[in-house]
Amino acid sequence: MRHSLLLTPVLLLLAACGAGSPDTDSQVLAKRAERDSLKALREQLTASIAEVDGWLAKHDPSLQRSLPTVTTYLLEPRAFAHWTEAHGSVRADQNALLYSSMGGKVRRILVPAGRPVSQGQLIVDIDLDALRENVAQAKAQAELARSVHEKQARLWEQKIGSEVQYLQAKANMESSEAQLKSLSEQLASAEIRAPFDGVVDEIFPNLGDMASPMQPVARVVALGKASVECDLSEDLLDKVSVGDSVEVDMPETGETHMATIAQVGQYINPNNRSFKATLRMEAGTKLRPNQLLNVRIRDLVRPEALVLPSRLVMQNSSGESYVFVLDQHEGAPRSRKLFVKVLSTQGGELLIERSKDGLQGGETLIDQGARMVVDKQEVQVLKGA
Repeated sequence: MRHSLLLTPVLLLLAACGAGSPDTDSQVLAKRAERDSLKALREQLTASIAEVDGWLAKHDPSLQRSLPTVTTYLLEPRAFAHWTEAHGSVRADQNALLYSSMGGKVRRILVPAGRPVSQGQLIVDIDLDALRENVAQAKAQAELARSVHEKQARLWEQKIGSEVQYLQAKANMESSEAQLKSLSEQLASAEIRAPFDGVVDEIFPNLGDMASPMQPVARVVALGKASVECDLSEDLLDKVSVGDSVEVDMPETGETHMATIAQVGQYINPNNRSFKATLRMEAGTKLRPNQLLNVRIRDLVRPEALVLPSRLVMQNSSGESYVFVLDQHEGAPRSRKLFVKVLSTQGGELLIERSKDGLQGGETLIDQGARMVVDKQEVQVLKGA
């Protein structure tokens, strides 16, 4: 009985906590609003205190006047550019894996890896003697059938012999030529020849190995004929166009080259909300297939813009951005709090919106010491700043 009496207050407390969830939520909202109101009130009080301190420092002889020391920054319009960075990889326009349709023993490697090769040049000699003999026999049969057909045609023109003999000779010739063509195509698909001018990148089998139709024998790559593929964010779809110039950085060598956008994809990948862009590199750039590159795309250009170092722009408790403008009031330099709108950022610089009630260019802003002053506070400007 005693244990149940001891447990009763605990159970009542837990029940009260569980049942008070809606009230707790409303209290949290109320406290948040109260906090925001107090923060706003604090800013007002700080500004009022600064104004009173300034008056006292100027009129109260018992106080030693001490003003915050600041430096200035002259806001002059200048060019601004925003760059978006992405990763790209090199895709060779001509990159071929070569297979042998028949297979056979590798007898000779005529062009080793790393050597240049010309279109049609034999790279690897595979034992295809039986197929070559069949081609030679078919060629001889086709020549014989062609000769018989020509003689039979001349006799038929002279009305010698029958039409059946002429048609039979013609059919034999066409059949022999078709057989020769088929065997020649089989031989061409079995031989390992370069499909274009390039470099032999790799030879897969060793000397004496058996080449298989299921395994590649060699890879040929045309260096210098390559493009760069990169994935760009969906929000850049209307900011890039075919023909735009971009910068391409090579991390391995530290080189920077210019490229041109050759193609802009119209399909948005639903997994990462990106689209593909194909870049064409400038002539003479040495690239390797699957090489990783860094791509920098200029997606915003303003020739006459209001640009500020990020250190000059501050934010209040509501997330609003502001700066301090240096004004002259009653012969003394004073700070003036001015709210601004940040349009873009790049490398520690902020693009500021030009507005009638805001910055327009030509203003003198407080630089160093800006975080130590408040609105309408008298300041001391450091000489030479």
